[in-house]
Amino acid sequence: MQLHIGGYIPTSFLDYPGNTAAVVFFAGCQFRCPFCHNPELAIAAEENETTEPDGILADLAKRSIFLDGVCVTGGEPTLQPGLLPFLRQIRSLGLKVKLDTNGARPDVLERILSEELADYAAMDLKAPEATYPPACGRKDDATLLPLVRKSIVLLMGGSIPFEFRTTLVPGLHRIEDAPLLGRMAEGAPLFVLQNFRPGHTLDPGFSSLVPFSMEFLEEFRTGLLPFVGEVKIRA
Repeated sequence: MQLHIGGYIPTSFLDYPGNTAAVVFFAGCQFRCPFCHNPELAIAAEENETTEPDGILADLAKRSIFLDGVCVTGGEPTLQPGLLPFLRQIRSLGLKVKLDTNGARPDVLERILSEELADYAAMDLKAPEATYPPACGRKDDATLLPLVRKSIVLLMGGSIPFEFRTTLVPGLHRIEDAPLLGRMAEGAPLFVLQNFRPGHTLDPGFSSLVPFSMEFLEEFRTGLLPFVGEVKIRA
């Protein structure tokens, strides 16, 4: 069981809502979102040697009495060939699992759900369907949307709590996109909005963009509300 591990946080109170969790970051992502604020993880799988996660699992076992669960994030965790065995080992420690995913590997997501290897999932919806591939840095990729749609269906028909989430980025999102995203996620219990964070981005041209105002986020939230159960704005 070898994995491209890009980082590890022993304790976080933010990454798994309502839970104290460790966070495991996996290196590598098939997307090249220009606004990505962690480009080293997205593009550096080749530079992160595959690692046996024994040290992390030993630490989790030692600290399991203080933890509720583990957040597996990235990068994109579902690209890791050893992900499922890793999740099984986390489960054997009595810890819950939160999966962060971009939804482009529904085959892996389906196995995780069918084996009950996750207790919560957070899936990114990058943009409305018409602009989805370019928002992911995969312009003209016709294979992408069917995969994302299948992952939406899997989560909607599954048994675990989940959220869809969108990072709102100046130049990529407009108020008019709110109902379009809402229709993609229609019937979901929770949709989370995050504001773009400038600074260190995959595309340097995005690094100095000014984030949206809170008024914009609130208006966007209002446009989503008719389609989903709850919309949260998360700092």
